[in-house]
Amino acid sequence: MSAKLKRSEYCVIWRDNNFSSKSVYNNKFDAIFKKFLEERMKFINQEGRFNIYPCETSEKALKLVERKKYNKIILISNIGTDLGGKKFIINARKILGNDVLALFLAYNIKHLEWVKDYNIALFSNEPKFYEKYLNCFYDNKTIDDNIKLLINEMEMFYKVKFKFDNNYLNFPLYKESGKYSDLTFNI
Repeated sequence: MSAKLKRSEYCVIWRDNNFSSKSVYNNKFDAIFKKFLEERMKFINQEGRFNIYPCETSEKALKLVERKKYNKIILISNIGTDLGGKKFIINARKILGNDVLALFLAYNIKHLEWVKDYNIALFSNEPKFYEKYLNCFYDNKTIDDNIKLLINEMEMFYKVKFKFDNNYLNFPLYKESGKYSDLTFNI
């Protein structure tokens, strides 16, 4: 890690069933998705600015959200054929106490139809947007501006309007200091 790189105060919880070492779809897409994830994880590890928690199931990811709920969490999820990613984000937001920003990744562009109307969510099937999404969180002074620029760029690229309000960076449970023993968990 370069000396000038600053560690972000955010952590990334990324739910994607393709993190499994086993075949998920039993077709050609398994290799494509696993290669995509491998490249994204390599990018994150090279940058070294986030604690990242890849989870192959919603159950594991939600337990982690519960354990990390006093942190600022960046949510990423694939959507999945059963919309498991959408269910994960709904439940993660309940734990966090707010509709925090979420990035949905999907190979199938048809999911964009519901994601664009989903509160405070972005959609991508392009690696460049995933990396730009994470880059938004590096400097606390410019996060809001960076996210607004990214939203604009993605809306132009996908020719949609995403549904946003001003609370997407509100983490009501976030604790900047205090004792671990003072925190409560539901796990």
